[in-house]
Amino acid sequence: PETSLIYGEPPILLESRNDENAIIKIFGNSGDAGGNMVGFGAEQVILVRDDCVRKEISNYVGKQALVLTIVESKGLEFQVIHYTSQCCNSPFKHALFDSTSPGSFPSFNEAKHNVLCSELKQLYVAITRTRQRLWIWENMEEFSKPMFDYWKKKSLVQVRQLDDSLAQAMQVASSPEEWKSRGIKLFHEHNYDMATICFEKAKDSYWEGRSKATGLKATADRCRSSNPKQANVNLREAAKIFEAIGKADSAAKCFYNLGEYERAGRIYLERREEPELEKAGECFFLAGCYKLAADVYAKGKFFSECLAVCSKGKLFEIGLQYMNHWKQHADTDVEHAGTDVGLLVRSMEINKIEQEFLEKCAIHYYGLQDKKSMMKFVKSFRSVDLMRKFLKSLSCFDDLLVLEEESGNFMDAANIARLRGDIFLAVDLLQKAGCFKEACNVTLNHVISNSLWSPGSKGWPLKQFTKKKELLEKAKSLAKNESNQFYEFVCTEADILSNDQSDLSIINQQLNASTRHQSISGETLSVRQILDFHLKTDSSKYVWGDELVLDLTYSEEIICKNRVSVQSLVYFWDCWKDKIVNVIEYLGCLKSQDFSDHGSYGDFCLHYLGVWKQHSNLDTVYLLLNSDADWVRGLGNSYALWSWKLPSIDVHQLVSAGKNYWSSELLSVGMKVLYYLEALNKQSSTNSPSVFSQVLCLNCINEVAKFLLSSKHLNLSHHDAEILQKFVDRSTEHFFDSIFPLDRRESLKMNMITLKGTEFYRNIIKEVIFKHLKDSPSYGRIGSVMVMILGSGKLGNDVYERVAKWFDGNSLWKELFESLSWNMGSKSCQGSASCHNFDELKESHIQKFYKALVDIYGANWRKVHYITPASFLYLIERLLILLSRLNGYIFTTKSSFVDWFIYQEGSTNPTCSSSTDVKQSFGGVLEFIGTVVRQFLYNGKEVMEWIGKSHTNITHYHSLVVLRLVVIICLLHLNFGGDSLNLLLDLLGRSYICNKLPREFYDALRRRRNRSLLDVIAEAFIKIGNPLVLASLGDNCPKFAGRDTIFVDM
Repeated sequence: PETSLIYGEPPILLESRNDENAIIKIFGNSGDAGGNMVGFGAEQVILVRDDCVRKEISNYVGKQALVLTIVESKGLEFQVIHYTSQCCNSPFKHALFDSTSPGSFPSFNEAKHNVLCSELKQLYVAITRTRQRLWIWENMEEFSKPMFDYWKKKSLVQVRQLDDSLAQAMQVASSPEEWKSRGIKLFHEHNYDMATICFEKAKDSYWEGRSKATGLKATADRCRSSNPKQANVNLREAAKIFEAIGKADSAAKCFYNLGEYERAGRIYLERREEPELEKAGECFFLAGCYKLAADVYAKGKFFSECLAVCSKGKLFEIGLQYMNHWKQHADTDVEHAGTDVGLLVRSMEINKIEQEFLEKCAIHYYGLQDKKSMMKFVKSFRSVDLMRKFLKSLSCFDDLLVLEEESGNFMDAANIARLRGDIFLAVDLLQKAGCFKEACNVTLNHVISNSLWSPGSKGWPLKQFTKKKELLEKAKSLAKNESNQFYEFVCTEADILSNDQSDLSIINQQLNASTRHQSISGETLSVRQILDFHLKTDSSKYVWGDELVLDLTYSEEIICKNRVSVQSLVYFWDCWKDKIVNVIEYLGCLKSQDFSDHGSYGDFCLHYLGVWKQHSNLDTVYLLLNSDADWVRGLGNSYALWSWKLPSIDVHQLVSAGKNYWSSELLSVGMKVLYYLEALNKQSSTNSPSVFSQVLCLNCINEVAKFLLSSKHLNLSHHDAEILQKFVDRSTEHFFDSIFPLDRRESLKMNMITLKGTEFYRNIIKEVIFKHLKDSPSYGRIGSVMVMILGSGKLGNDVYERVAKWFDGNSLWKELFESLSWNMGSKSCQGSASCHNFDELKESHIQKFYKALVDIYGANWRKVHYITPASFLYLIERLLILLSRLNGYIFTTKSSFVDWFIYQEGSTNPTCSSSTDVKQSFGGVLEFIGTVVRQFLYNGKEVMEWIGKSHTNITHYHSLVVLRLVVIICLLHLNFGGDSLNLLLDLLGRSYICNKLPREFYDALRRRRNRSLLDVIAEAFIKIGNPLVLASLGDNCPKFAGRDTIFVDM
């Protein structure tokens, strides 16, 4: 058993007579101490099993004794313990000591074991609470008797009868101090009811109120969820008691929990020796007393809370006043802080708090659309950068503009004005900033954009708009503040943009001025104006030059006289086209920013399209000065609407839409040029006697159309590609007829001869040849291809290789073409071959040429694609030259000689001597030529039908054919003699032939008199504009030549 070091009396077991209630015997039945009733003292306590028993006993005892449950008594000690065992309330009741239960030892039951342990623990607690005396009594002897008997038997208890004297002796009085001491202990054990009784007996009103109020608060906390109404009643009563006894904090907390925040706040503020300003401020805030809360927070220097209240209560002006007050003191603190990190950090924290408050205030007024009040708070920000950032975040750019202007930041203000689309204001602000050059450029760019993209406009040409003239004058005025050179530049740009010039020479002067100032914009616009002038000029007023000149000097000379020509049209088309290509290539480089040589075209491109580049953070966006511009329509509504008034697009959208516009513009203008050149070509065919003019037009059409077809910058539709291809096809078709006309006089003009020596002539001839090679080799195509090869210089191995392959199915013509290799730069025949071998090659070549012509002559001329008379006669004339070469000299016409000479470019030595007897070796060839001439001249009807297959003006062309045939007879006689003279005389005696000849030519041949036949023929050739040429190739050449004969020593 457990023993103690302190001796005490054995527990006393009280027994009542006649089942008398021990509690009633001791305290009476009223629960109130009356008469001489003392009651139990502060060191006495009645211990009970649970709250139910305590409540029952308390009804008897009232305030005469302390009644605690065993659990509540833990940790407490008393001198005397009055323990009522209440076995009737035990879970076991009498089961453990029932004499009727089986005698055998019961089996172990864990549940019963656990209950028994709990019972024993409670008994242990109850017994060990006393220091001196333990009184035990039980009202229900039926249940307690077995236990009591057991204790008696073991002599563990004393037994005393409860009578009046004993009851009186049990009541011990205590002093107020003892009661207070006991009350405090109970209070700290949270047994507020018993503590309150103690304080009441101690007559300590403070502790009595405190304990009662604390108990009420605890009760309220416990029943808050189950009975909130009663909880509030208890809490309010507790608060009143706390307030009455001066427990301000506790009272305030109760009122706080009741939601009576204002009353709680006033208690914190007024009832404390040192006011709890932070808590008071919180309470006033929750109560909605924002002004009072702000004042309290401000008094306590709770900056963040104060400004939060001002923000919540919309006490913005008051908050601003407090903020300004703190700012003054904070600035003073910072001045005296020195290196005090704490003060500096505090100052930074205050700045942050202030900024957050000011922004909240400004946002509030922004929501009310009260910009004036908003700006009052914005201007209180600590820095202009913070003001900018805030206003930009709300897209308040008008207000930001005013702020920048008031701050003297005119450049920033001007930038905003541009973003807002207010160019006039932007210019004025730039002027205030002294940035006159920038102001000029902004003005000019605005004029360009609005001149091109006014509502309903698709771009070019430049148009007038309201205040355009005023803006241009403004630009000039601003430019006067800069250098003279810049002023001249601006004046030139303004003159170009005014677009009121119809004088071509003045526009050219503007172009030259733009070139001097290196103005891509001025150059491009001026060139386009000049190009438009060409396209608007009546074709009848075009000047037809006699030279192939496509350079600046010639074009300037023409337009300086206010005149235009095909050459100047194409020159300025090329100039404009090149610039637009550079613009498109600039756009292609825009994403990578690798502009190479195209960067200088960037500004022009953006200004022309009405786009302004703007950097935003790490990105670049492009603002649209005219969002309704036609070139933007392809984007639909996909462009972003910025907070500015100007919408923006990204680089991908700019590149896409920009390329589409410029490509469309390039194609559109190119088409206009083509149609105009075609009209000029038709006019030249009708009104101009110059074949060169036609050739020039055809060449220009070909060049322009091929450029558009092959340009990588154009995304041509099928329809557009077909149209362009037709231009190319028509130009090549007519080109051959113009270069190799039936009337050979045209080919003698110096411009035509010069033309054949140019690179673009070779290119177009190649194109015509390649076009023929696409189809199978008919006699007509063979004739044309051979004429082009024999009438041109060296065309390149690619041409000859393709032609040779084309002839694979025709052995005669393939052999002939291969034999031409020595005239095409074949290495096997250059320099290494002897003259003897050279002569053999020539003779072999003549035979192949002859056989090929016999093949054509013997074919059915009525079939489709038969050779034309012009091509056939051209080949006969070339064969005649080849035969004449064997003589060591050549009599031929100037036209034939020129073509042959051009063909000799880079060939083997044409002057090698020969000992060949032409009549003996090639008599059959000469006879063939004579037969052909006679057949054509005598069978005029068939020849005219033949002509009709390729020409409509049959009579005219038949006269030309007859003339060329008579010329061939004359050349046969001069080179080889024989029967040619008799044939010539016979022909001149036939009227149907003579009537077809030019009168001057016929008369010259008839008036022979005493002159040599050479002079007669030479004079006749002069009459037809195709002089006789005598080319000396060696020592066999005649030593004389007539006065009208051109002598050429090869």
